[in-house]
Amino acid sequence: MKLLKILKFLIVGIVWSYFFIICSNFAVYKIWNFNFLSAHSWQIIINFWNAGGIIKTAKDYVFLISLFSLPFIWIYGWRKALKINYLQLLLYPLEAYNRHIINKYGQDSSRVVLRNLKSSQQTNRNPHKLRSLK
Repeated sequence: MKLLKILKFLIVGIVWSYFFIICSNFAVYKIWNFNFLSAHSWQIIINFWNAGGIIKTAKDYVFLISLFSLPFIWIYGWRKALKINYLQLLLYPLEAYNRHIINKYGQDSSRVVLRNLKSSQQTNRNPHKLRSLK
């Protein structure tokens, strides 16, 4: 059982990390034109800082806060992704089918299911035939 938890931890971590890196890199690139997976983008920041660059605008502060918050968001998302019941997520289409289709058309069913009958008598389905035999 412990092996399954470790396996789930690793698989969820790998999938979440891939998803997070792609999405966050896309967002940061679209907003600030900064690719945090590229060494060239980091070299621009290092050159700016070494040249005595000063953070002046609110956009620069938001950029720095977003860069510093990315690891915390990654860990928080990983913890939330571990709490998801993936079996229930995979079986959702079957459960939705059962809930919507079968319950919708099965509510007014004319058949009757009798359980726990101890009798083995055969019943006649057509009562008119029974009268005609008399």
